[in-house]
Amino acid sequence: MFNKNNFLLPLLLLFGPQVHALHDEKLDHFLSLSLEELMELEVTISTDTKQTLAKAPSAVTVITEEDIKATGATNLVDILESVPGIHIRANQFGFRPLIQIRGATATQTLLMVNGVSMRDLLWGFGFFWKGMPISSIDRIEIIRGPGSALFGADASAGVINVITKAAGKVSHNEVGVRSGSFDTDNGWMQYGDTLNGFDIGLTMDFYNTDGHDPQINTDAQSISDSRSDTNASLAPDKAQYGWKSEEIRFSAAYSNWRLNLDYAKHNEIETGMTGLGVLDPITKADDKRINADLFYNDSQLHPHWIVDAELRFQDYSYSSGDGFQERPPGALSEANTSGIINQMRSAERRISAEASGLYRGFQGQSIRLGTGYIWQDLYRVEQYVNSGSGADGNEIPLGSGLVDLSDTPYAFSPEKRRKIYYVFAQDIWQLATDWELTAGARYDHYSDFGNTFNPRLGLVWQSSDRLTAKLFYGRAFRPPSFQELYASTSNALPNPELKPERSETWELAFSYRLYSNLNLALNLFRYQQTDLIDDVKEPGDTVGTFTNIGEHTIHGIELEAKWQLTDNLRLSGNYTFRDQDDSAFRAFDQPEQDAYLRGDWFFLDHWNWNLQFNWIGERERRANDSRSTLDDYLIVDTTFRYFPGKNWEFATSIRNLFDEDAREYTSPNIPEGLPLPERNFYAEIRYRFNN
Repeated sequence: MFNKNNFLLPLLLLFGPQVHALHDEKLDHFLSLSLEELMELEVTISTDTKQTLAKAPSAVTVITEEDIKATGATNLVDILESVPGIHIRANQFGFRPLIQIRGATATQTLLMVNGVSMRDLLWGFGFFWKGMPISSIDRIEIIRGPGSALFGADASAGVINVITKAAGKVSHNEVGVRSGSFDTDNGWMQYGDTLNGFDIGLTMDFYNTDGHDPQINTDAQSISDSRSDTNASLAPDKAQYGWKSEEIRFSAAYSNWRLNLDYAKHNEIETGMTGLGVLDPITKADDKRINADLFYNDSQLHPHWIVDAELRFQDYSYSSGDGFQERPPGALSEANTSGIINQMRSAERRISAEASGLYRGFQGQSIRLGTGYIWQDLYRVEQYVNSGSGADGNEIPLGSGLVDLSDTPYAFSPEKRRKIYYVFAQDIWQLATDWELTAGARYDHYSDFGNTFNPRLGLVWQSSDRLTAKLFYGRAFRPPSFQELYASTSNALPNPELKPERSETWELAFSYRLYSNLNLALNLFRYQQTDLIDDVKEPGDTVGTFTNIGEHTIHGIELEAKWQLTDNLRLSGNYTFRDQDDSAFRAFDQPEQDAYLRGDWFFLDHWNWNLQFNWIGERERRANDSRSTLDDYLIVDTTFRYFPGKNWEFATSIRNLFDEDAREYTSPNIPEGLPLPERNFYAEIRYRFNN
């Protein structure tokens, strides 16, 4: 169990001589920014060049550190729910958060940390990804729309780049602890300084929770039992979703160079249920991710050129521990005394290099040219099972011990490599004082499936100081994962001939400052996907084979409003409507409508109150699902934060204030759906220092 005293006291001694009284001026300043000042915040995610929000040729959202703190968010996914068009769906397997943008599945969302993709090669979505602690986050930049012209793979529906607190950007030193419901404990620290000309930054975060462990009255094994003479189901019982994590991030900067070193590990991850919806009380998995990134930036090399280069290394590994219990003891036969066990381990590494230059020698134009190389290696695959095909291809008798399938054709995947070469170009052209055109494209060559070309266009018209209109077009792609290309599972067979999934997006956006303190925004979009990958069964097949077969179109509307009632009181909100076609690829796990409302009040000089309302509309069922429509729900969260003008800071939060019985979409294998956390409480203390 995490011990707050063991974490906090040594750090107080370490930084104690530097203590100064410190008012939270950053939070105060954030809440008092005018709407015009908010629109002048600079972003880089849209064009890889600094631009204001008002001029960015995409639907862009920026979330700052102060914004996150005000909401009482404890994880990255908590704050993402506030973004128009984004829905976070909890998956029954490990209660993993799936980030879905504009009605597309989570596979179409590119999530990056400091420009590094968090996807894994084999499964694509991060097998045990549990979000990210907020203590190390400096800001989050989000594109709703295609991003492959800049970022390449997986950036079809949107791009999220989490920017951490790096060298030279740590505004103060801090230690903190947080405790709350579900036996949750969290401790963190951040430190920044300048030593012998080097800017350094260090953040550490340690977290553990027992999880909210929802009650599951009927699972997939219950349904199987009802159709046979077995009585193996563990339901009714709780799905166990506890986990622990540790994250350490170090950065150093000197002159034109910057180095980032990141280490993140999850331990004792309880998956709760299998992907098919069978209660699994035994799995305690783990994963580990190591990143090392070196950056170079030179703005003095030539009067018209800014040169950037980067070299990145990433290693990611995971293990299911003693194995997934895919079926409990007694399932299928009385001979099955130990359950159906599947132990899986894999490891992968990536090495990438990129060089680019920004040319400003032409009046009114910023031209970026670049090229890069990525080497991806799934270098370890291990599997041990006690059912299915053995290492010799023969059926393993029920009740047998574990059989090693590693390095055989019957393992869940072969070890594979992929090489990617790419070039990109982009021109930001100031056509006139109030007109700006962004045109760009990227060409990628993959060693396993070939080439893909993805252009983008963005036209911005600032017709007045109140009204801005934007028109966007972009193409994007999702490459087939190693699972779809090579991995044989019990549910589907691989297909090495797969092509990438493709998408096209058209978007029209308006931003209008109705009054000096009231800003309105409207986005209309059309998102069309082709060559979607699904498992297809031919007549006589017992399992399907992954095939490019599908098309899907989504039309939508996003509305946003920000109202600055006073310097210290702001209301903001958004509404999203998604109109999906009736294809087989319709995302039934997403609502047609959702809405978000938030209030922030800075009062009595030392207090901040945040109140959030998150409404998720009804979700329809598939045609072959006889259950009634899944009910809508409204989650209300509130946070009080107190900073008495000294180095201490206190906060308390209540999530799901009114204890709403909210449920997540599941297959019929879990008839009642997946219960979301009931009312839960958190208390937080921070101790701050000047640098």
